[in-house]
Amino acid sequence: MKDLIISTIMVAAGAGLYFVNAGLGILVGVCGLLMLIFYKAAYKREGDDTVLRKSALDISHSCRDSLKEFLDGKEVEPGVNTSVNGGVIRLEVYHNAAASVAYAQLFDFSNYTYVQATEIVELRGKRAESLIRKIA
Repeated sequence: MKDLIISTIMVAAGAGLYFVNAGLGILVGVCGLLMLIFYKAAYKREGDDTVLRKSALDISHSCRDSLKEFLDGKEVEPGVNTSVNGGVIRLEVYHNAAASVAYAQLFDFSNYTYVQATEIVELRGKRAESLIRKIA
């Protein structure tokens, strides 16, 4: 919803600016229309109407083992320490706390790029709630 409001404000600002400076008004209006098409703040999985929010965190490398084991299905508490000292890993999570669903993927930072460490893992129920609570 927030993405639609921002895009609409940009289009309206472009219309208003058109009367002050036609070129600038057209530019801002076109940017607003492009935002309407491409900008999105929420995601949906194909075949599922649950609206998901994306969170991407750079986490201390010391939490890697517990997160990887958690995503592999083991009964461990995932460690999420965002105060980075030394190496980092990246955790990307698409989640909906109300529906208790999360899709998580872990990346290692190597050679100035993020390398996939796990596939996308679907979490539901208490496991999803546990991870969402840590990243929120």
